[in-house]
Amino acid sequence: MNLSQARVVLRPRSQGEILDLAALWCFASDRWLYARLSMAVLLPSLAVCIFARTQQVEWGWVWCLAIAMATVSQGVFTVATARALFERNVSAGSVLVQYVKRLPSYVMALVITRAIVALSLLTVILVPGAWARIAFVHEASLLENGSPISATERAWRLGRGRSTEVIMLLGGLVLAIGAAIGAAEVLGHGIIEFVLQLGRPFGALLDEGGSIYALVGFHLVIPYLAVARFLGYVDRRTRGDGWDIQLRFMGLASAPDDRRRRS
Repeated sequence: MNLSQARVVLRPRSQGEILDLAALWCFASDRWLYARLSMAVLLPSLAVCIFARTQQVEWGWVWCLAIAMATVSQGVFTVATARALFERNVSAGSVLVQYVKRLPSYVMALVITRAIVALSLLTVILVPGAWARIAFVHEASLLENGSPISATERAWRLGRGRSTEVIMLLGGLVLAIGAAIGAAEVLGHGIIEFVLQLGRPFGALLDEGGSIYALVGFHLVIPYLAVARFLGYVDRRTRGDGWDIQLRFMGLASAPDDRRRRS
């Protein structure tokens, strides 16, 4: 990894800056890469959820299925964003290959960390702290090539010390999920029910607890969640490992002698 090749400035950022930069990255920087990966990973996940609903599965279980699959599939976008941060012309195929190679270890790390959160439910007040401590397990497993146990320990260390900031970031992601689901619900009903006058053939979120529109909105926001969390991880590494300071020294080392003396 060559820090000087980073496509964004490596410096400490506020949680608001991270969320804004994630939106810019998704919709302006690598949207076609994420679109291809979404077709390969998220479209099948959405199809499975829709099929489950057609089999009269309750919406609660459909949402559990969607969340479980999204938890795993968002790792594809973690790998893609990490590659795109330091490389140009990243192919969707190479991202999928790298992701699949790490998939067994990644899934086990997710199982361990979700078990930690489940245990924290015994004392509800501990849930936010536990969630913050394991937030970066995706990056620890997929990008640092840690075993399930070491990835969990690494994520725990990354989340320690600045738990409040991580909780704020995660809270922002929850709001993004709600906004995406709400927007998809309103747009879907606006087109199908009011413009085409077809009623509500795909369910209604407020009345039934779910709808196809809401599922679409949930899946569409997954790349953004992965990018924002990864940028949060970069912020933690920048603060902990001094990436911004390393870049300044690298710049000084490559500067002309007279400029270096003035510095």
